[in-house]
Amino acid sequence: MLIRITIDHTQPLAGTAATGGSDPVPFDGWLELLRVLSDLVAATPSGAGEAGAAEERPRGNEPGASGGG
Repeated sequence: MLIRITIDHTQPLAGTAATGGSDPVPFDGWLELLRVLSDLVAATPSGAGEAGAAEERPRGNEPGASGGG
């Protein structure tokens, strides 16, 4: 999933965010940006982007990774 964020102003933070298939959603402030991002991610059809996540192996869980010795 690609989310495009356009910043219009940094003080105070304002702009828009959109995915490839959505209209830009305006935000005003950091908390509003987080809400917009959350809404855009939640609106993604299930299964989109899961193929890459399923192939990624968690780091730090390999035998001997704790360095004990």
